Amino acid sequence: MMYTPTPDHYLFPRLRSIDWAMDKWEVLPFLRLFLNPEMIKFRVGFPDNTPHPFRVAAMSTIPAENLTELVLDRSNMRDDLTRDVLIKLLDEASDVLRSVSLDGELPMAVIEKLLQLPDLRRLNIQLPGTRISPPEVVFPSLETLGVSYREAGSWLHLLQNIPNPALRELHVVFSGSSPEYLQTLFSSLLDANIVKTLASLKCSPENKIPLTSADIRPLLYFRRLTILELNATCSDGQCASKLDDLIIPELAMALPHLTSLILGDTPCKASTSDPTFTSLVALSTNCVNLDYLRLHFNTSDLASRDTHTNTRTRASKCKLRTLCVGSQPLPSDPNDILLVTFAIIYMFPHLETIVTDGGGWEQVERNVELSRKASGIVSLPTVI
Repeated sequence: MMYTPTPDHYLFPRLRSIDWAMDKWEVLPFLRLFLNPEMIKFRVGFPDNTPHPFRVAAMSTIPAENLTELVLDRSNMRDDLTRDVLIKLLDEASDVLRSVSLDGELPMAVIEKLLQLPDLRRLNIQLPGTRISPPEVVFPSLETLGVSYREAGSWLHLLQNIPNPALRELHVVFSGSSPEYLQTLFSSLLDANIVKTLASLKCSPENKIPLTSADIRPLLYFRRLTILELNATCSDGQCASKLDDLIIPELAMALPHLTSLILGDTPCKASTSDPTFTSLVALSTNCVNLDYLRLHFNTSDLASRDTHTNTRTRASKCKLRTLCVGSQPLPSDPNDILLVTFAIIYMFPHLETIVTDGGGWEQVERNVELSRKASGIVSLPTVI
């Protein structure tokens, strides 16, 4: 028989938050000793092989009166009993819940309950492939949404049913194979009328899908974005980034408030990307608050004599501190390395870190560091 303590017998009566890695079910009887009725944050990670009676028993101990944050890792809602216990918990805590994160594909009944939570601010879930019928109330207060999905048609229409959009952060993980998933996603976001609120957008496909100019063109309307992270994995010597010198400057002018920009996975050894020095200058000129940049660009262009000519102007005011260049190769000629250094300093005078996997960038980073240290001793000229 499991002992239920009185309010005076909790081990930590003032404990308000717990993060419990339940590696063995034998610890379950002790869980009640920690979960006093004033608990507001509860996170538990179940072992993969937990029999559902023990999972149900653990979830049944969670106090709902003041629960504002609920995180269940490896929750496994496949059986009806676990589903019913979770729905009961969500129902009892519906007036106070602000943040919910549930690992694993959820039954439709659980999703419908989540959609109706009146004051839910943050939600992270995996959605089924079947289409979701929106209830009368859909995310009335949601600010942050993280979803993992296979079929865009299963959930994107929900965003169009939000009565008063307040969504500021969206992170999607796509496990399907459609190369048009980004266009479908961004077009739906436009139709959902969250252009005026969305400040952070992160997209990560699990499969190998290219990133094209047509994919990101709808983002030109999301002028409030400060964080934009679009991943596309390179493989087999093929660069997944298919962007060019037309779309990058357009994006830079349309999204001047960016502080973090990721377009593609860590740059690969293929130095055939179309974006050139022109795109980097456009970003440094228009996005002056940019702090982190990861972009596939043509590294050979940086070592051209035209680049040296174009840096004979006043340096940029861009605040970039971290530039991710991956393993994009650079010329071995020391004079060309110096030209690249001049170009980087010209565009990003506050640069501190170059994230690289080799290719000669270590020398560029050392040169940039020496320049930064020298500028602290002697005022360097603004003309290169």
